[in-house]
This record gives sequence, C-alpha cells and structure tokens, in this order.
Amino acid sequence: MNKLLSAMTAGAAALILTSGIAISADQSRPREEPPRASENQPGNQDTVKTNPEQARQDEDYMAALKKCDPLKGAEKQTCVEAARKKFGRM
Repeated sequence: MNKLLSAMTAGAAALILTSGIAISADQSRPREEPPRASENQPGNQDTVKTNPEQARQDEDYMAALKKCDPLKGAEKQTCVEAARKKFGRM
C-alpha cells in the first residue's frame, strides 16, 4: 500500500510540476494585441488622428452642438444631424 501511495504522490507531483512549467512558458511569450479601432487597418486609407487632433475635433464638434441648443424642434434636429455628418459622428 505504501508503494502505491508513493507512486501516486510522485505522479501527482510530476503532473503539478509539468503543468506549472507549461503555464510559465506560455506567459513568457509576448502576446499580440489586436489593433485598436483608431489605428489604421491593412487596406484602410484613412489617417490616424493623434490625440491633439482628436481633441481639437472633439472641441469643434461640441461647439457645433452648442450652436444648436437655442433652436427648437425640427430646426434643432436638422442642426444636430448636420453637425454629426460634418464631423463623421453618425
């Protein structure tokens, strides 16, 4: 019985050690991150906006929306849709 217990303990220890090595080996490889939506994809001709450019465009978009605030009803909706179309925020 002691031989069986010793053999099973040794087998379990070997299994634990090899799985630990496999896990640590997997973590050592650099992982490729998927490209962000803001980055150019292969075949994509659009330019990537840098943070200052994007911030400026966001400010211009917000300014255009603020101009629509005093309007009411259909005029306001038309103004908002025009701002979205102009800045590509459909």
